[in-house]
Amino acid sequence: MQVTEDDYKDIIRLCRAKIRRAKAQLELNLTTAIKDNKKCFYKQVSNKKRAKDNLHPLLDAGKNIVTKDEGKADVINAFFASVFNSETSCSWGTQTPEL
Repeated sequence: MQVTEDDYKDIIRLCRAKIRRAKAQLELNLTTAIKDNKKCFYKQVSNKKRAKDNLHPLLDAGKNIVTKDEGKADVINAFFASVFNSETSCSWGTQTPEL
């Protein structure tokens, strides 16, 4: 059975919505049951604030491998500065209200 791209996108949206609702329900359950089960609540909080893994080494403009955090930040900054400039950004008058 073949599925159209629109059907596929609808399924993805539905799955994401269900995941968001499940996460919200989990957090609601944790907050309402905090008096009875503090361990689960604090486990969830510690999982949320745990630092993410380090960013892998990057290549700079000269094709050199950058491993230090400060160097990686510079490489990423240089990339975004080259992609986003005053010509590509939206003016305040053209942004939609939800932005």
